[in-house]
Amino acid sequence: MSKLNSITLSNLRKFGSDITIELSPGATILLAPNGTGKTTVFEAIEFGLTGKIARLRDDIAHIIRDDQTTAAVSLNFSELTATSRVNAAGKVSRDGDLSSVFPNVSANDIPFLLRLTHLLDQRENGWIVNAEEKEAGSQLAKLPIGRDGSKARANLAAVRRSLTEQKTRAEEVLIGHEADLNEWNRLLEERDRAAAGAVGVLRPRDRIADILTDAANQTQSLSQIPPGLLTGLVSQEELTIAHSALSEILQGKVERTRAHISSLALVNDLVESFVVAQERLEKLNEDLAVASQTFDEHANTKADGNAALQEYQASIHSAQQELISIGQQLERLIGETSAKQEISHRNDALTSANAALRQAEEDSRVLREQHERNQRVRNQHAQIDAQLHGISQSEQRLEAGRLMLADWQATEQRISEVAQQITALEVLLEKQSIDRDAERSSYEACKAAEATARSHYGMLSSSADAIRQAVASIAQHLPSDQDQCPLCLEPHGAAKLQSRVAQALEAINPSLTAAEQQLRAAVEALTASEVAVEKAQQAVDISRGELGALESSLQDLGRQVTQFRTDPILASDSLPLARESLRQQLDNVAPAKKRLTDQLAALDALPTPEAFEQTEGASNSALHMLDLARGQQSEAAARLDQAVAALAALTTGEPLVRTLEQLTADKAQLEQQISDLNGKVETVQSALDTQQHQLNVSSTAVQEIEEEIRRVQALLLQFRASWQEQELTGDPLAEAAQAREAALRTTLTLLEGYVSALEGIGVEISAWAKLNESQLAQRLIDAQRLSRSEEEFEAFLNDSINAARSSFLRLSLISDAMDLLDGSLKKEIENVQKHVGKVVPRWQALLKRVVRESRFHEASLKFFNSYNKDRAGVSVPLGNKAVPVPDVASEAQLTDLQLTFLLSMAMSHQWSPWKALLLDDPTQHHDLVHASAVFDLLRDYIVDHGFQVVIATHDALQARYFLRKLQNDGIEAKIWTLVPTEDGVTAQPGSWKQRIQ
Repeated sequence: MSKLNSITLSNLRKFGSDITIELSPGATILLAPNGTGKTTVFEAIEFGLTGKIARLRDDIAHIIRDDQTTAAVSLNFSELTATSRVNAAGKVSRDGDLSSVFPNVSANDIPFLLRLTHLLDQRENGWIVNAEEKEAGSQLAKLPIGRDGSKARANLAAVRRSLTEQKTRAEEVLIGHEADLNEWNRLLEERDRAAAGAVGVLRPRDRIADILTDAANQTQSLSQIPPGLLTGLVSQEELTIAHSALSEILQGKVERTRAHISSLALVNDLVESFVVAQERLEKLNEDLAVASQTFDEHANTKADGNAALQEYQASIHSAQQELISIGQQLERLIGETSAKQEISHRNDALTSANAALRQAEEDSRVLREQHERNQRVRNQHAQIDAQLHGISQSEQRLEAGRLMLADWQATEQRISEVAQQITALEVLLEKQSIDRDAERSSYEACKAAEATARSHYGMLSSSADAIRQAVASIAQHLPSDQDQCPLCLEPHGAAKLQSRVAQALEAINPSLTAAEQQLRAAVEALTASEVAVEKAQQAVDISRGELGALESSLQDLGRQVTQFRTDPILASDSLPLARESLRQQLDNVAPAKKRLTDQLAALDALPTPEAFEQTEGASNSALHMLDLARGQQSEAAARLDQAVAALAALTTGEPLVRTLEQLTADKAQLEQQISDLNGKVETVQSALDTQQHQLNVSSTAVQEIEEEIRRVQALLLQFRASWQEQELTGDPLAEAAQAREAALRTTLTLLEGYVSALEGIGVEISAWAKLNESQLAQRLIDAQRLSRSEEEFEAFLNDSINAARSSFLRLSLISDAMDLLDGSLKKEIENVQKHVGKVVPRWQALLKRVVRESRFHEASLKFFNSYNKDRAGVSVPLGNKAVPVPDVASEAQLTDLQLTFLLSMAMSHQWSPWKALLLDDPTQHHDLVHASAVFDLLRDYIVDHGFQVVIATHDALQARYFLRKLQNDGIEAKIWTLVPTEDGVTAQPGSWKQRIQ
């Protein structure tokens, strides 16, 4: 079983160089305050195992300590050593084969698997109990039990899509070939059918066209046929169209003639109805004459009443007009007096407003001129000050440019020095690499010599032990009087035999001692060679780090020179050009400054801010008063215009000739006259209403008679129209109908004869069409088969269909197989998910030992597949439903849930022979009583299941309590303290020992 013996950290985050922490096979406790580097130890283990740190993603170089160029970690297992390094550029190099620690596991899956069964880090968002469903499912899918099936099913979707596309294309090809065969058979059928219809002796098309023309002339139908069809060289299509058109025309004429003959049977009833309607019309005309005479009498009486009414109404209207005129004259007299008074008042107001406006204009002009003069002086001063300030800023920038020139020169000097250092360091690095390779060769030779010496010593030691044991046994059991050797049976004598045995025992030790000395010397030489290799490698690493730093510095210096060249002040490709440009700019500054100073001295004195604000306020106030004065003057003028317009409106027209008293008397007289006329109008209106009623009754009678006359006249018109529809003239008569029927029957006989003749001609035209269709079908058949015969082309089409059907059936079988495989994989993955879910009982049992709240004892893991994606979630009961754990759990409860899940997975899915638990401060949210439950659980895993535990904590009381608990049970445990120093964090073994009771 693999065990991690020690870990060596070098320049990782706050750690110093070559910090080694020896680990116990039982438990190792890391004690340090928060922020010292406990998490770094676990990240270092992850870096050593995977070459990555999940929290840093692609920015692995951030783990290097400040002012250092490389960082490294070495993990020393029982049977191997794994080393991972990273330089400032983020390049990672790894030594050591971890295949025995992680057998048959993809390197990309190790970070996830570690967090499932080995590592409890501080990344709570990545915990199974706190992660999103997709992330949690992807982590569980990394387990060896379901990884291959999930990958296969994920890749199977693309294969199935490709098969579906191929199957669709094969089906389209098959349908296309079948359509080609159907089209081929259709052409053959059309050709055969047309050939069968084109039989017998046919007359020429021109002769048939002449017959059709003669029939059209005889039936007076030639004008109804489209022109040009039967003239010149007649085609089959034109002949068919002409025949069809003439047949339709003649058939229509036959049907219309038969309809006329049938309709003539109703003519007798039409004649009788026509005579009755004429007699009714004569009677209605007589009644209309009597009713019209009565209506005229009533109309004359009403006209007399209307004339009288209009006369009275005209008198009333005339009186009302006179009354209105008198009222207007009265209003005009009153309005003229008021308007004259208003004009006088408005004249006085306008005079005052004009005087105020003139005064405001004068005040505003004086104050505005004064303010504009101050503003002009101030602007001139401000403009020159701004130019002087710009020149001062230019001087400052040019002075900064001088400093930049010095920096540029120093930078170029530094570039030259760094380039020389890089050249020297590259030569040194090449020499150090040669020395390192030589030391490695020497180390391999020492290693081989040590192995040979160890083998020789082992062989001698085992042989010596066997000989010593045998000789000792012989010497112990040899009788004192025995003179014959029990091995070689030589008679040496008792004394000689005892002496030879003693010499054999003594002769073994010198050879063994020499072999042991040789082995010790080989081990010392190997150790020295290993130290020399490490020193040579360290020298190479240091030189590489220095070379990388110098190259980075050279790049930074190059970027600085580029910034100097592109700076707006210097803006030159070389240092001399920049120096000359800067000198010319400095020479132009002094004349410009002197010119501006002289201009400033020639200006008027700058007004004080108080004086400027005072004149500005006075100008604005005067301008405001001017606006008010203009508004008041404009308003006074408008009001005067309105008063004058009102007076002009009142005085428009002729002057009044009557006084106010005369107008009042005339008004009363007119009002009395209008009252008398209104009484007369009412009397006449009552008589008119009576006459209107009598007139309405007479009018209704006349309208009814006229309506009946119109109805009878319409009926007569209808009878005449029906008569004319039978192509008869005049009024309906029985003799005319009989003559018309005889003529129609003669025409019908003629038309039916021509229709019968056209049927025979149609047979000949159809035969000509079948012959053309047969020829056309043959041409299409020849165009498809090309050089093949008809039988060969049909066989070719059948072969293509069979090949396409075979391809389609093959793809269908493969597609069905893929569907079956997908279903089987889905079922198998569901079985795998059920297998993963078997950790839940163990997990719940562990939760009962750690978590006090009973709801978490029923935590459940849901591992399922949705849209070909693995998903997982952890929930606990809340009332009558299950809710996600993060919604109800505290930080301590979340930690306990993840820790117990980790322990359950470590027991159920042992994918690595290295059984270890790497726990980064799992009790940071616990008190000692709560933490003791966690420690009891870890102790059981160490004792009962052989796990190696590395645990970190910031609580010294908890650390010592856990250590004492382990030591009381006879479990080997160590405690290490992380201590910050000037050279970085170091690790010191704890000096605490169990107190003797």
